[in-house]
Amino acid sequence: MEHDDPAEALTELRERRPGALELLQAAAGSGLAAYAVWALLLQPGFRRVPLRLQVPYVGASARQVEHVLSLLRGRPGKTVDLGSGDGRIVLAAYRCGLCPAVGYELNPWLVGLARLHAWRAGCAGSVCYRREDLWKVSLRDCHNVSVFLAPSVVGLGSAPLGWGHTLGVQPW
Repeated sequence: MEHDDPAEALTELRERRPGALELLQAAAGSGLAAYAVWALLLQPGFRRVPLRLQVPYVGASARQVEHVLSLLRGRPGKTVDLGSGDGRIVLAAYRCGLCPAVGYELNPWLVGLARLHAWRAGCAGSVCYRREDLWKVSLRDCHNVSVFLAPSVVGLGSAPLGWGHTLGVQPW
């Protein structure tokens, strides 16, 4: 099966039907690729968080970002986004004049993505993204806090964050 003409070899490959072993290899390769994406991008955020507090990454829509900004309008002081993901709320808050703007995210890949977005927007030196557990972040000097909570976490209220009654909560 030695061909001198690449076009002839390509034609032969196109006409050949894959066998059971080749289909099995393709399925196994696809499964391995899906697992690699999950292990590298999604799982790091789950490693140190109890099962009932795990929240998968879902990027905020433009409408959600605008709603957060409408709640923060007219409120000076440090703005923090807990579980900042790709950093779009932190960037938007900074662009609206809320300084300093800080994002906390446990997943190192998302922190890197957020920093890339900030660099591309020309705001890399002005916003800050930290890889820290949002359940352990001190909010003593924060005036504005944004956090999206999963239904499994909402029932716990603000107790896991140690907020107590000191912060005004505006659900939406």
